[in-house]
Amino acid sequence: MAFAMYLLSLQFALTVGVSQEVPAKPRLPHIFFVVADDFGWADVGYHRTSPLEETQTPYIDSLVQNGIELNRHYVHMMCTPSRASFQAGRLPAHLLTELAGPCDKNGAIPRNMTGIAAVLKRAGYATHQVGKWDCGMATPSHTPKGRGYDTSLNYFGHGNWMYSEREWRGSYNHRADVPVDGFVDFWDTDRPAKELNGTGYEEYLFRDRILNILNAHNKSQPLFLQYDSKVAHHPLMVPPEYQDRFKHVAFDNRRVYLSMVSFLDDQLANITQEMQRLGMWENTLMVLTSDNGGFVGNPLGPCNTTDASFPGAGENTDVGHGTVCMNGEAGANNYPLRGGKYSNFEGGIRVNAFVSGGYVPLSMRGKKLEGMMHIADWYRTLAEGIAGIDPTDHWAESSGLPAIDSLNMWPMLSGQSSTSPREDIGIIFHHKLLVMGRWKYASGGTTMIEAAWGGPQYPNASTAVDPIENHKFACPEQGCLFDVVADPSEEHEVSSQHPDIVSHMKDELRRQAAGIWSTSHENDPECKKAASLKYGGFYGPWLEVDTVQMPPRSEAVAYVTI
Repeated sequence: MAFAMYLLSLQFALTVGVSQEVPAKPRLPHIFFVVADDFGWADVGYHRTSPLEETQTPYIDSLVQNGIELNRHYVHMMCTPSRASFQAGRLPAHLLTELAGPCDKNGAIPRNMTGIAAVLKRAGYATHQVGKWDCGMATPSHTPKGRGYDTSLNYFGHGNWMYSEREWRGSYNHRADVPVDGFVDFWDTDRPAKELNGTGYEEYLFRDRILNILNAHNKSQPLFLQYDSKVAHHPLMVPPEYQDRFKHVAFDNRRVYLSMVSFLDDQLANITQEMQRLGMWENTLMVLTSDNGGFVGNPLGPCNTTDASFPGAGENTDVGHGTVCMNGEAGANNYPLRGGKYSNFEGGIRVNAFVSGGYVPLSMRGKKLEGMMHIADWYRTLAEGIAGIDPTDHWAESSGLPAIDSLNMWPMLSGQSSTSPREDIGIIFHHKLLVMGRWKYASGGTTMIEAAWGGPQYPNASTAVDPIENHKFACPEQGCLFDVVADPSEEHEVSSQHPDIVSHMKDELRRQAAGIWSTSHENDPECKKAASLKYGGFYGPWLEVDTVQMPPRSEAVAYVTI
């Protein structure tokens, strides 16, 4: 690990430059934006009315206590659309509503849409991205660097193996051994991350990169730092010392999932405490959101457990590090919300979210806001509300692409307004689902999946043998109506009691659905050819790369040791 940390400092120094201590406080705040992965509603302490031994997030809880809890923060019910929505400032209904992998020929986000990092650079921000990208890589313009980030250390897909960084291909379904095949999904700004590949637990590499960014940063310049954690997406993996914290949990998937969440808690402590040490925290706005709710599927087979004595185990292998779970998608808990990841019940689209940091107004600290917002709204909130930049995407509009529909939430977050601008506009999720104010409406005949609830502890007597994903609910002819303010658990479908509201929601859904935009998201076979022939087994852009030069980084003296 020490050698990997040295390489990290060595290669990163050339891109960022030597840190200069400048005492002047920047006019604009630093922004630390965290997107967690598949983070269950009940898997944080602050969502528990009574503490459980399995829910251990003391640092996250303290960030919420000293910040603002966002109780109605919405996302899409799966990862790519949520992440693209933040980067592009559009609701998924005006961008994409399906998963798009690294080899998507259209790159998840159309190339002629302007990313949030490019907008913030116009305000003078230094911009860096670390972690899961999941927003396309078809051309260099689709990568984090192409979207405006000065540097990135990322993987492009939905998930990868956390020691080898090889691609994760979805549930392996009843496979007992850990696969060792596949392309490596690990990228460093403008080239494969070959120097770092296989040098340790991936989230530690992300941590080291973030700490180097912080130490190298000129404190007089505002910083936009995007951290897209792998926690807690499948395959579930975490160092054994974290798994040891939850030996009392018998179910493998749950034990490793909780261990990953505990790791994230420590990870955020390490990063934010470094910001405090560097004098940055008091002028930082931190945002955390999940990309969707926690997964509630069938385990579909056993986990795999090996220790360091396993033949061939090492830092670059995905065996030898305790238990790893790669079958099915099970282990999270969204209690008391209904459903989970892939579902349009609240358990899939209403997620853990908060803001914290020294930039949060004193009068707002410790509050819980009920105003609805969507992850897309951070685009205008950060650009207009924080940086004072007009985020209008002229490039996209001149290309015939949808305009941004992000809304500025800073008046609500800062206490200048008591309401959210989303209340009257609502959120259209797709052509059959609309949330507006206190109401959620799904069109008549819609089949809503994952139509069940878990209990305070997962698994319980029922979910252990009958996973939530097994349950469906068919909306009546007039459609489903839920009051998600009075009944956030969606226990009562009330369309028959409110025919006037059903009529209004149906008309509004029809009106907004007329503006839905989409394009194809087919995989291009040339992608894997480039991974094999151009990048030596690593994923990377394959279109418009012939003129892109990637000179070797010159040797440099490491400037900081963490």
